[in-house]
Amino acid sequence: MKIYIYILLFCFSTQLHSQAFLNKSKENTEKGFKNDLEKKLFEDYFFSGLKARSLENYEEAISAFQRCLEVNNNHAVIFYELAKIYKIQERYFLSSNNIEQAILLEPKNYWFLMLYAELLYMQSDYIKAAEQYKILIDIVPNNQQLYFMLAEMYVYANKIKKAIHVYNQLQEKMGVDKLLSMQKHSLYRQLKDFDGALNELELLIKTFPEDIEAMEILSELYLLNNEQDKAFELFKRISLLDPNNGRIQLTLADYYRQSGDNEASYKCLKLAFSSLDLDLDTKISVLISYYRLIGINNEITDQAYELSNVLLKLYPEEVKVRAVYADILYTNNDIDEAKEQYLKILEKDKSKSEVWSQVMFIQAQSGEFEDLLKTSALALEYFPLNPLFYYFNGVSNSRLEIHDKAIASFKNALDFIINNQELLIEVNLSLADSYHKTDQHELSDKHFEKVLSLDPENTIVLNNYAYYLSLRKINLQKAKIMSFKCNDLEPKNSTYQDTYAWVLYQLEDYKNAKVWLEKALNNGGDLSPVIIEHYGDVLYKLGDIDAAKKQWKKALDLGEAGPFLYKKVNEGVFYE
Repeated sequence: MKIYIYILLFCFSTQLHSQAFLNKSKENTEKGFKNDLEKKLFEDYFFSGLKARSLENYEEAISAFQRCLEVNNNHAVIFYELAKIYKIQERYFLSSNNIEQAILLEPKNYWFLMLYAELLYMQSDYIKAAEQYKILIDIVPNNQQLYFMLAEMYVYANKIKKAIHVYNQLQEKMGVDKLLSMQKHSLYRQLKDFDGALNELELLIKTFPEDIEAMEILSELYLLNNEQDKAFELFKRISLLDPNNGRIQLTLADYYRQSGDNEASYKCLKLAFSSLDLDLDTKISVLISYYRLIGINNEITDQAYELSNVLLKLYPEEVKVRAVYADILYTNNDIDEAKEQYLKILEKDKSKSEVWSQVMFIQAQSGEFEDLLKTSALALEYFPLNPLFYYFNGVSNSRLEIHDKAIASFKNALDFIINNQELLIEVNLSLADSYHKTDQHELSDKHFEKVLSLDPENTIVLNNYAYYLSLRKINLQKAKIMSFKCNDLEPKNSTYQDTYAWVLYQLEDYKNAKVWLEKALNNGGDLSPVIIEHYGDVLYKLGDIDAAKKQWKKALDLGEAGPFLYKKVNEGVFYE
């Protein structure tokens, strides 16, 4: 029952709207009917059509309205009602035909013309739609919305100048209006008429001197037009009106920086960082650019720390803020504090693989191999497919001389490396060293060869591989070639010079071995007990026993003695 009442009310309201059209043409209506019976029949069909339309029985409504036309086809409202239904059904051709008929009967009817204009717009006939809006404006000259719609049609038709002309007409009627000015400014920019756009916004700001949005857009235009000073003056006005506007403070900071006023620039930058109006990602981007400059001077470093602390206070729970702060600490060689910050991040969020990596890099760098072992093992619980974490786990086991586990971790790393040649090289090198330490020389050589296939000029491999071959006293010519190449690539490296000398020693070329060991000593090897011991060994082979004893004693005094050094010093006899 309630639904029926609702339908009746809806129908009644619709009937009232359409009845107005009937009443408007009452005179024609009376003349158009042959008799009262015909008039009654027409009205019955008419209201049946309205009822069917209100119930969305559109075909029934169409049938009823068409019967109205069969009785009397001089009533514009019938064509109007049919046009509306056909529009709902997206039968735009039929809708247009019917509204055209309605307009023929009532050329100045506002509702007919509005519907026709809308239909033309929906069919992308923008110029014809514009003509209808012009007619409507003649009928209702003070309707501002019609001007906007007319201008919009010209925009759709790419008649930008005509659209601007319409807006100018409207501006004369209503005065300077923000929406209107913004529309005109946008159209001028479409035409690349920067002067027109500038003039429009300047007029707007003159009328509304505290409109920040307009000033921001105008300042952007000034910058595009290479009028930096005008833009700067606007930025200063905005900052006075809205001191918490982070975007403006950031722009001012950049302007002052380019002008050489670093103090003013940094002051504005701090205000920008303190503002919630400026998004965090922008702030972090600026901060990252700062820490890239750390080390240039102390002022830059201090500013980076200060800006970081501003963000930490403003976003205490934001992980990426603390991550950037930690990166700044690390870049400034404040390693322990950096590690502490990275660990704080992991306490809150263990999903950041890059943070795990940083912690492990620091632990490896600092020689904290027991901690590195624990960290890498925990990280692998969260990232069981990460080859870098297996690598660090292998490094920690290797340094703790747990070589079987080191080998296992390095092999796991190899299984998961994808498109990372640098890591592939490091893992193979580490495997080669671990296999050497466990006397699995064939496997050691295999992985050295793998690295050389990837990087033929890898000096670490060229040196270590050559040295291990010399210790085993095999493939000495190959060792000699690799070691010579290594020294050619890095001619001032005492370690590499010592390796070449030791290969020569194994080849019993003691004279040239002595020459190369003296090069090593002159390039910093005089502080290496291994190099000094080797020098003593060569001198012994050359028959200079006393000089050899002196070198052995010197090596022993420096520490890190080889397995036979004590015997050499105490007995004065060569051992190998």
